[in-house]
Amino acid sequence: MSDQENNDQRQRRSSYRASRDGNASERRQPTPRRIASTRPDAARRAESERARAARAQARREREAAQDARGAQSQSASRARTQEGTRRSVSSSAARQEGARRRSIQDGGGAPARERRVQRQAANGRAEKPRTSSKTGAPKPNVTGATPALMKVALGVFAALMACGLVVGLVFPRPAASELENRQLTAFPAITLQGILDGQFFSDLSLWYSDTYPLREMLVSADRTLEGLFGIQPSQQLVGTDKQADEISTAADTVDVEARQSVEVPTEEAMAEDIQGNIMGRLYVEDDAAYSVYYFSQEAVQQYAAAMSIAAQRLEGQADVYSIIVPNNSAVMLSESTLESLGGTDQAQAIDYFYSLYDPLVHTVKVLDVMRQQNGQYLYFRTDHHWTADGAYVAYQQFCERKGIEPVDKEALETKTFQPFLGSYYTQLDLQSMADNPDYVKTYYPEGTNTLIYWNDQGDEVESSVIQDVDGWADSSLYNAFICGDQPLAHIYNPNFTDDSSVLLVKDSFGCAFAPWLANSYQNVWIIDFRYTDQNIVDFVQEHGIQDVIFLNNIEIAGTTTVANMLTSEVTE
Repeated sequence: MSDQENNDQRQRRSSYRASRDGNASERRQPTPRRIASTRPDAARRAESERARAARAQARREREAAQDARGAQSQSASRARTQEGTRRSVSSSAARQEGARRRSIQDGGGAPARERRVQRQAANGRAEKPRTSSKTGAPKPNVTGATPALMKVALGVFAALMACGLVVGLVFPRPAASELENRQLTAFPAITLQGILDGQFFSDLSLWYSDTYPLREMLVSADRTLEGLFGIQPSQQLVGTDKQADEISTAADTVDVEARQSVEVPTEEAMAEDIQGNIMGRLYVEDDAAYSVYYFSQEAVQQYAAAMSIAAQRLEGQADVYSIIVPNNSAVMLSESTLESLGGTDQAQAIDYFYSLYDPLVHTVKVLDVMRQQNGQYLYFRTDHHWTADGAYVAYQQFCERKGIEPVDKEALETKTFQPFLGSYYTQLDLQSMADNPDYVKTYYPEGTNTLIYWNDQGDEVESSVIQDVDGWADSSLYNAFICGDQPLAHIYNPNFTDDSSVLLVKDSFGCAFAPWLANSYQNVWIIDFRYTDQNIVDFVQEHGIQDVIFLNNIEIAGTTTVANMLTSEVTE
C-alpha cells in the first residue's frame, strides 16, 4: 500500500474516534483533519491544552450554576420559614384573643381549656391527651386536676362524709365532757310550738354537734395541735351559747305555797347543773377567763320561793339576808364587751331575784360597788371564784345593811399562797394562764383562827379558819379558806362575849366570805347546803341563831336543782 493510501486510512480512523469520544460542544465544531505523522509535537500539545481548558471552563460554569440554584433555594426556604413563623404568631395571638373574649363572655371564669375539660367531663367525654410533636410524650395538664383525679377526690370526700354520718347516728352519744368538765346539750323537747317557730330544729342542731360521739377526741386533738403550733388567740369564746329567758318587766309574784313541794335532786345531778352553768360559756381574754350568765326564770322564781319560805318561818326569831354574788364578767368587763358576749344583764337579773322575795328578806346589793372598785384584785383570772378582797366588799355591804362596823382589813395579818391555777385553767389548759398564775391572799381574823368542821362521814375535825396550803397542788389553794367545802363548820371567837351568832348558808363563794364574819360575831356557823340534808330552819331554831345569810353566786342560785335543794331544806 502506498504512503498516500496509509495516510488516508489513518485520517479516516482518527475522524471516527473523534466523532465517537468527543463531547457535545466539540462534536458541534468541525474537527480539522489531523495527520499525526505530519503535525509537530508542540502543536499537538497546544491543542490538548486548549481542550482541557475548555473542559475546565465548562465544569466551572456548571458548578457556578449549581451554586446559584442552591442559594436561590435557601433564600426561598428562609422566606417560607419566616412566613410560617409570622403566621404562627398571628394564629397564637388570634387564639389568645378568642380565649379572652370567651372568658369575658363566660364571666371571667376558668381558662378556655379548663372550661372545655369541664364541659367534656359533664358530657361524659374525656379530652384526648396532648402529645409533644417531637417526642410523642404526653404534655402536662397545666389547667389543674384531671377528671380521674377529681373523681377520686370526690369519692374520698363522700366516703368521709358517709363515715361521719354513720358515727353520728349509730355510736352512743356522751352526756358530759370530761375534757371540758361540763354537761353537754340535752336532746330538745319536741313541741308543736318549737317545730312551728323553728326553735326545735335549732336546738336539735346544737344537740347533734355538742354531743357528737368523737367530739371529745377531736377537741383534744385540736388543743394539742394549737399547743404545738402556739395557736392561742388572745380573745375567744369557749363552750355552748345558750338561749336565755327574757327577764320579765312586769311585777311578778311567786306562789310560795305552790312551790313548797319539789323534787329533791341528787348531789351528782346538782353538781352537774352547777358545773354546766359556771363553765358552760367562757370568754377568754389574754390570761383571764370570764363566765357568761344566762337567766332562767323558773330557777330564779324557785330560789326566791326558798328565800321567802325561810324568812316567813323564821319571822321574829332570826333576820334573813340574801346576797347574790355576780359573776366576774359583770364586775370586771366593760359594758360594751358584755353586750358583745350576749347572755343576760346580771344587774337586771339580780334586781329580778330581789323583787320576788318576801319583804321579810333583807337584800344586799354588791354589784355596783364592786364595779366601782374593779381596778383591785377582786376575782381570780384562772378561777371562777372571787378573792378575799372581793369577798371583803360584800362583807362591807352586809355590815352596812345590818348597821354594824366592818373590820379594817389593813389591820389584819395576811399570808399569800402561790402559784394558783384554778377551775378556768383546769378547763382551758391555756399556756397564757400558766405563764401568769394567780395568788391567794388570806386575812387572819382577829381573836381566833380555830375552825371545827364535820365532814361527809359526820366526823368532827379541828382545823383552821385560814389553812396553810403551802406545797399543795396549784389547783387546790382556794382550800386555804375554812378548809374548803364542808357540810357543816363552826368558828368561835372569844374576843366577843355578846353571844352574837350568824349562820352562813353558802356555796363555794362563801369560803372566802366566812373568815370576815369571824371579825363580827362570837359564833359563826357555816352550812354548805349542797352536801347536807340538814333542815336549815330547824338548825337556826335549835342553836338560837340571830342572823341567817344566804350567799350564793348568781349562776348557782339560778340553777333549778339548787333552788329545789334549798327549798327542800327550808320547808317543814
